[in-house]
Amino acid sequence: MVKLSLNKAAKEAGVAKATLLEALNSGRMSASKNEKGHWEIDPSELFRVFPKTGSYESKKPVHTPFENHQKTTENSGLEVEVKMLREQIERMDVERERERSQLNDQIEALREQAERQSADHRQALAVLTDQRKKTVETPKRSFWARIIG
Repeated sequence: MVKLSLNKAAKEAGVAKATLLEALNSGRMSASKNEKGHWEIDPSELFRVFPKTGSYESKKPVHTPFENHQKTTENSGLEVEVKMLREQIERMDVERERERSQLNDQIEALREQAERQSADHRQALAVLTDQRKKTVETPKRSFWARIIG
């Protein structure tokens, strides 16, 4: 019997190639590699591990012309809805960007206001604080020291 490549075996079993590789690497399924290093999988071994579900070609659904027409109409309706949703998302993005810009402007205005208030507070504090140079005062003498001399 002809051995299957990894790709063909995945199609025949109806599983992903990664699933087959996992089965091969874990030892759950056995196969050999050819001289090029490609997997050669015996169909009986493949279907032992992955029961036969039919070939890839037999899985393709058969559509009548009427069903194709319905799907096309349904798809065109979905395409219109997708287009409308994308436009709505774009409008929302524009609105969000506008709001972000406004908020950044407000933040900048508040920073400037805070800096002005801070400068005003420093100026008021400087006015309230005694800015004169301190003179060295002579210590006060006690009553007895003044009387005695």
